[in-house]
Amino acid sequence: MIEEAERVATVAGGGGGGGGALGGVMRRHGPVVGQVYVHVANAALYLLTRVLLIEGMSHYVFVAYRQIVATVAIAPFAYLLERNQKSKLTLKNMGHLFLLSLFGITISQNFTFAGLSLTNTTLSSTMHNLNPAITFVMAVCLRLEKVDVWNRRGQAKIIGTLLCVGGAMVVTLVKGPAINILKVQKQPLTALHPYLSPSSLGGTSGSWILGSLLLAIGSWSWCAFVWIVEGAPSELTGAAWICGIGAVQSLVVALFVEPSSAWRLKWDLQLLNIGYSGILCTAFGLFVQMWCMKERGPIFSTVFSPLTTVLTAILEPMLLHVQLYWGSLLGMVMVILGLYSVLWGKAMEVKACTACCSKQQGQKASLGDRASDNIKRPLLAETQEEGDSKDIIV
Repeated sequence: MIEEAERVATVAGGGGGGGGALGGVMRRHGPVVGQVYVHVANAALYLLTRVLLIEGMSHYVFVAYRQIVATVAIAPFAYLLERNQKSKLTLKNMGHLFLLSLFGITISQNFTFAGLSLTNTTLSSTMHNLNPAITFVMAVCLRLEKVDVWNRRGQAKIIGTLLCVGGAMVVTLVKGPAINILKVQKQPLTALHPYLSPSSLGGTSGSWILGSLLLAIGSWSWCAFVWIVEGAPSELTGAAWICGIGAVQSLVVALFVEPSSAWRLKWDLQLLNIGYSGILCTAFGLFVQMWCMKERGPIFSTVFSPLTTVLTAILEPMLLHVQLYWGSLLGMVMVILGLYSVLWGKAMEVKACTACCSKQQGQKASLGDRASDNIKRPLLAETQEEGDSKDIIV
């Protein structure tokens, strides 16, 4: 009877509205859709920003404007939707948010866009696939993770890290013959042509190496952000605080570095890119990233990173007429293979830890049952009637 009543209550609760079913669909498919959105939006951001950086836009000013727009866009939603949540802003929490903004916004974005101005969008997106390998190296150096070279999981992470580093070096230092499979047009798109000077799209070898180093620093900073993001406030409130503090940090940096003339905006592609990147990439994108990490973990979020690389590698030659070389393609493949090798090793490690914890809990439960069976019944139970004794024993 009790089971039947519970079943009826469950059916009645589910039939009272579609909230439960909708929530289940969101939890199953929402993270996948969110990650696809984030990386498609980032691919478009790389292409647009590359165009503007070539024409002399300051990346310091761009990051500052972008964070201001993101804060204005997300702060009202955080206040209206989560104002009833009790969250104490202690000195420790504010310090945590400050570090998240420093690593995830100020350092990461400034170095990434500085490297983008010296290289191209394909290399910039490829460098972000190094994040799992960088995280693994950081954990080993800080002695937070032990590497078992005789275990398949440890071997996969070591090989993946070497592939990522080697692939990044190949992309940076090796060009090889040009890829002429896709016949791209000889001039950039007409809509972008006033902003482009095709001779400046490639960059020199010296700037290419310096740009690669800057991109690597930006990737390291984002890894630090992912490492310490746990324990932040809820996704919406946390994203609002990170955007706001990051805006202040980026504004201070830009004011010290750039002259007043660099802050002037016109009704052109630069203003459009600031609004697009601030609202859709930073505000909403950061919220989606934090939500996906909470729902599926950082490994799931990293699996989709090659999507940005593939999109930029296809669209950049077609839209910006940047030549793609076989050496760059080989390096991209090496980095992506290394990425999935590290992720596979990490996933197997998490699976083994979960199985070990479940086994230990089962053993503890078994020992507890044996101990309870060995406990002698109290003498008082023997002097009572049968019904009373059952009550006492239970």
